[in-house]
Amino acid sequence: MRLVQLIIPGLALLCAPLSAEPGLTLPSGAQAAPLPVIWDEDAAILRLRYIVPALDADSAMREEEAHDDMQWLCNTALAKFEAELGDLPAQGWTGAAVTLMDREVVFGTVDSSAFQLFEWFQFAQGSCTLDLDIYDED
Repeated sequence: MRLVQLIIPGLALLCAPLSAEPGLTLPSGAQAAPLPVIWDEDAAILRLRYIVPALDADSAMREEEAHDDMQWLCNTALAKFEAELGDLPAQGWTGAAVTLMDREVVFGTVDSSAFQLFEWFQFAQGSCTLDLDIYDED
């Protein structure tokens, strides 16, 4: 798999976290620290990864809260990148995979001691919608 950190020369700021702040406050109230965005050309998606220290298997965060946080993070990132780069779907980017993790895990590696949640979104009409196609077994 070929991963690209940057698709347009001169826009290195896009690989930086979404905020100059050390963390983001999610809609659930949890704190998140963004990791650099991975522009995955092979899958035509953005890989948006965040460390949420309070997240773990015994966390009080409900599934709905985590999903709402991931959707908000996707929409926030999409708006930021479209403001900088223009219409991402028109450029061939189809969506985003959002990961919340309790500690940083190097992309593409397995850390059985880390707790991670993943969700896939499609870009549609300037926002992120849940990608239900990944759940089809057909």
